[in-house]
Amino acid sequence: MGIKAIYIGDNIDLIERLTKESTIESLSVTTQTLNVVKSIENLDLVIYEVSTNRNDLMVVKNLKESLKKHKVILFIIKQNAHNFGIDYIKSGANDVFDFDSDTANIIQRYEFIRDNYETLTKKKKDNLQSFKLPIWKRAFDIVFSSLMLLILAPFFLIIIILILIGSSGSPFYASPRVGTGYCVFGFLKFRSMYKGSDNKGEAKAKKSRFTKMLDSWQTDSEKFGNYQPVEINDPRITKFGKFLRKTNIDELPQFINVLKGDMSIVGNRPLSLFEAEEFTTDQWAERFFAPAGITGLWQVTKRSRAKQMTIEERKQLDVEYAENYSFWFDLKILLRTIPILFRPKNL
Repeated sequence: MGIKAIYIGDNIDLIERLTKESTIESLSVTTQTLNVVKSIENLDLVIYEVSTNRNDLMVVKNLKESLKKHKVILFIIKQNAHNFGIDYIKSGANDVFDFDSDTANIIQRYEFIRDNYETLTKKKKDNLQSFKLPIWKRAFDIVFSSLMLLILAPFFLIIIILILIGSSGSPFYASPRVGTGYCVFGFLKFRSMYKGSDNKGEAKAKKSRFTKMLDSWQTDSEKFGNYQPVEINDPRITKFGKFLRKTNIDELPQFINVLKGDMSIVGNRPLSLFEAEEFTTDQWAERFFAPAGITGLWQVTKRSRAKQMTIEERKQLDVEYAENYSFWFDLKILLRTIPILFRPKNL
């Protein structure tokens, strides 16, 4: 049985590409959310195009409230989806895509969420209600991150200046990630790509999100999951960005995430939304009952280099940390992290 979808917007190119997808049985186009509500019982998927003329976040929140009763999936289409896309996910959208996204990827994403809808919904609710960060851990995070940010402030200023000299745009990049209790937040890094490069480039930069996820697991031993390809020779990466990635300096703004309470110094690596939903099985969901962290158990384990550790082993170490973390365990991991900071990524 095909997908019954409705597109709220007027992007002709994307609408035409969606109509060519064989799995879409019917595609209606409208500019009024009221038309969605009227036909909601006959829908599987709603694709909402963000417009600067509407209060989109409020519309998405209200729309999702109506859709979830009928298990209708909601996708957002916007320019530069990674920039502020997190706000739409927090408002209830199932995912956010760029206008030039491969429609096959959109369908693949829909099918995954549809096939796992009950599990995803239940696990998110359970995780959100089940975890409380220990006072000792939050106190340590505040003291340690504040101290690091104070020490690194002059260094941050130099990096920001060099980023701005190399390309225009914000010196920071916020990627939507899922942390403790399935909470979504903006995962901060120094920007290493040219402005607008989310929508540029070569065919390899438009691979499916799942393929990109596997690429990042296989090629980047210090980052557990990343929507962007991590090849240092990627033409979208600035000259200074190559240095930032190779030396791990692009990760330093995550101390701001820690100070805000999004993450902890030590914990399980925050995941992209797709990866997080892959972990919602009974076997692996426990990893969300631990803090999200800058560094963690699998990063300091001897097998943490990509060629020596499987995805399965990383999952097991995440669960092991969730079951055993303590002040002394965190301190041990933190001390073992120091030499890793000075190791080039692709060794």
